[in-house]
Amino acid sequence: MTLRAENIRVSYGPREVLAGVSLIAQPGEVTAIVGPNGSGKSSLLGAITASLPYSGLVELNGRDIRTMKPWQLAAERAVLPQASQLAFPFTVIEVVRLGLQSGTAGDRSDVPLRALARVGLAQHADRSFQDLSGGEAQRVMLARVVAQVWHPVEGGTPRWLLLDEPVSSLDIAHQLQVMQIARDFAAAGGGVIAVMHDLNLTALYADKVAVLAGGRGLAVGTPSEVLTGEILSHAYGCTLRVSAPPPEGVPYILPHAASA
Repeated sequence: MTLRAENIRVSYGPREVLAGVSLIAQPGEVTAIVGPNGSGKSSLLGAITASLPYSGLVELNGRDIRTMKPWQLAAERAVLPQASQLAFPFTVIEVVRLGLQSGTAGDRSDVPLRALARVGLAQHADRSFQDLSGGEAQRVMLARVVAQVWHPVEGGTPRWLLLDEPVSSLDIAHQLQVMQIARDFAAAGGGVIAVMHDLNLTALYADKVAVLAGGRGLAVGTPSEVLTGEILSHAYGCTLRVSAPPPEGVPYILPHAASA
């Protein structure tokens, strides 16, 4: 049971933004997609989530997603987009309950509040969603997708969290909280694919990293294998130095601004 994307191509009019990218994500792992702006990260996730037209093959737990009905997709993966707009005056708890309507825990009335507690917003359950800050709204949407795939594994089949820049509007404490939620979901047997900009958070939390550049896959492997000065400097077009402090040996990345 994997999530497999093979030879994915995406175009916007005459402009090809993905030129044959392949990726295999395993349950039990956090897979991060990194790269500079315009490298095709969100387009790859858009193909994987079937929200963008694409050529190639995407298989979810062994099935071609083109053959799956929307309710079948919703039962096996939950998608957090970069931004979400709501036109109606929902409360926070009502937004999270939307995840139950498309997921597999619809009979669990306790799940929405427990999902909100995971993101630190249980006390805001009755607030209007429109009154939230940008960071709070992002965490509510994360609670919604967590509620949708509340059980990381069900009937022996892994569920998937597909996250597009899940920490973009958050302070450092909440960034760590969100990444730990992803880590815990994977540790329980689910799979996570996350588009990331922060390379240091990626190094801390990802099991596998796919580096994109210019619409192509540049490298795939563990953080230590692909978050190297050579690969990252090539991808981002500036000189980056990667170090690993003892004792954990987790790499961290330092920009050298004068070398851009």
